[in-house]
Amino acid sequence: MVENVTNKFPLLAIDGGGTKTIAVIVDSSGNIISKAKTEGSNYHVVGEERTFHSLYTVIQETINCLRSDKIDNINKFHCAVFALAGLDTEKDRLLVEGTVMKVIETLKLNIDKVIVENDGYATLLGATKNLPGALLISGTGSISFAHDGNGKIVRAGGWGYQVGDEGSGYWIGKEAIRSVFRMFDGREKQTILAEKILHYLQFTDIEQLYNWVYKENDPVDQVSRLAQVVEKACHEGDPVSKKILDQAVTELYDLLHTVLLRSNIIETPFTLVLQGGVLKNIGYIREQLINRIEVKIPQARIFLSQVDPIDLIIERGLLALSQK
Repeated sequence: MVENVTNKFPLLAIDGGGTKTIAVIVDSSGNIISKAKTEGSNYHVVGEERTFHSLYTVIQETINCLRSDKIDNINKFHCAVFALAGLDTEKDRLLVEGTVMKVIETLKLNIDKVIVENDGYATLLGATKNLPGALLISGTGSISFAHDGNGKIVRAGGWGYQVGDEGSGYWIGKEAIRSVFRMFDGREKQTILAEKILHYLQFTDIEQLYNWVYKENDPVDQVSRLAQVVEKACHEGDPVSKKILDQAVTELYDLLHTVLLRSNIIETPFTLVLQGGVLKNIGYIREQLINRIEVKIPQARIFLSQVDPIDLIIERGLLALSQK
């Protein structure tokens, strides 16, 4: 049994993305003592109602894990960090903060300090603390942040799968599907990519692919997974797949270069954190991007994050507690 030696737990941390939401409770030593996972909570992807349900469910399940250990005061925390994807504009902030407060009130949580911010922003602060640094994320979506160590923080990208997220898993999958349709029309030379995409999705013809793309619920996660199919085709010499991946590298580099210029840290040593499923799992993109950065931005100390984002969000929360 875990012993609760204080009246309040130090930290409740939530990592809310487009496809999954994770919540943890952290003890006074900084250790995770309870953890739960549920579906996504990016309201742009899942809607307001499901965002509320995901946050409510994941926190409730995290608390229930400790309740089974007969720990008291599980609803009391010194700090809670809600690091959520899709929190990009003032409208987003007002809507998401309202949803978070509704969850807190419904669960009757007692929290001294509540932080609600973009998940990338929280991850950047957790990874680099108050030192100059940058974060480039390419997962289902893509975004980049940088800060100068003196309070100035800038971002680029993160405009969502419908109009942005260039270089992300969804973008790669979408570009692959567009190429398949162009091949079917005869506007692009037929390659193995079309066969591989249809085979992966277990479709027998182009109409099934079309109907799947335009079904009522956007298949964001499934489209993102097609990035791995594109990489396999690239390794087999497919020129269309290589072109898509090369363009993804360029898009991600441009995101990073933009925030470095705007934060005025591009000429000084800084820590660069690379994160997300694409940069972790798509070796071609990772290697090409790192090579380009090493040549053009040699002052970057590149750190390919092997930890889960929730671990960096915990660091963000602990940093906030230390600044009380």
